[in-house]
Amino acid sequence: MNAVVLGSPPELEEKRLDVLYSYLQLDTARDAAFELLAEAAAEICQVPYAAVTLVDRERVWVKAGVGMQQGDVPRSESCCSKAIMQSEFLEIPDLSKDSRTKALTILPRDLGAQMYAGANLVTADGFRIGTLCVMDKQPRQLSERQKHILTGLAGQAMSLIELRAHERTLKEALERAEFLASTDVLTGLQNRRVLFERLNQEVARSRRYKTPLSAVLVDLDHFKQINDTHGHAAGDLVLKNVGQAIAKSVRAVDIAARYGGEEFCILLPQTGLDGAMSFAEVLRKKLGALTHNFDGKQLTVTASLGVASTQTGPCDAGNIIKTADVALYASKDGGRNRVSSARCDD
Repeated sequence: MNAVVLGSPPELEEKRLDVLYSYLQLDTARDAAFELLAEAAAEICQVPYAAVTLVDRERVWVKAGVGMQQGDVPRSESCCSKAIMQSEFLEIPDLSKDSRTKALTILPRDLGAQMYAGANLVTADGFRIGTLCVMDKQPRQLSERQKHILTGLAGQAMSLIELRAHERTLKEALERAEFLASTDVLTGLQNRRVLFERLNQEVARSRRYKTPLSAVLVDLDHFKQINDTHGHAAGDLVLKNVGQAIAKSVRAVDIAARYGGEEFCILLPQTGLDGAMSFAEVLRKKLGALTHNFDGKQLTVTASLGVASTQTGPCDAGNIIKTADVALYASKDGGRNRVSSARCDD
């Protein structure tokens, strides 16, 4: 059975839960700022227990606490689930005598709690998603001053939740912006800018550790005919499929990028000429075997590949790409749909 805020229809509880989930704070790591709020509440109210809690559908999750760990309490066993059922501050001076709590077993048994006071965490649109609460081992009441400060601290806890949500949104936006800045959206591979950044890094690493580095250029044969005959949507589909095939063919250390138009470039760190040629031949066969289903037609395209390696000469960042390009044109001149290599000092 779903727990529902007292006096509220089920659809309102669902909206409350949607709001709670939108903050993405359930089951998060410890946060010192929330811990400090709980410590302040315990100190001001002179109690051994204090907690920032979030009331989920069937559980209450302790996000931060004094005298207790992060974790779950069944909603049916939590005073916090009762606190969010009312708009005003909830204080229960004696848990064992109050009709709402005398049947509870977890808090009295595990903490020895006899008193509860909680202020709601209220969102800007009025949803009560949790509490800042305190508990004591003996029956008692808080002073009006303590209640006032606890309510204020609950407001700070809610502001902190909103801040964490904004920080997360900003982080995701920045990550998305970085992704768009570094990725070719159509193929999902790295873009040309990132390729050359990584190329400089890999060449420097190759020289420092005296390990080989190879580059493979891939050009789709007669790609213009696909665009001219079937339209650019068909061409985009082919490029996307080829990009996915390349991505599945490379190792985690390799760098696969769209070089431009129908050309792709793959950097193979710690790979000599023989290994790069073997990789390129396998990739050539894989790309030629791809079927691109477009508008009821099955399209195929072959690829010409050029390979260069620092193992065959003094290649700097620019020269290794130029050498791979020379090898690529050798494949085209040789009839296409083949792999060729060239020496960096040629």
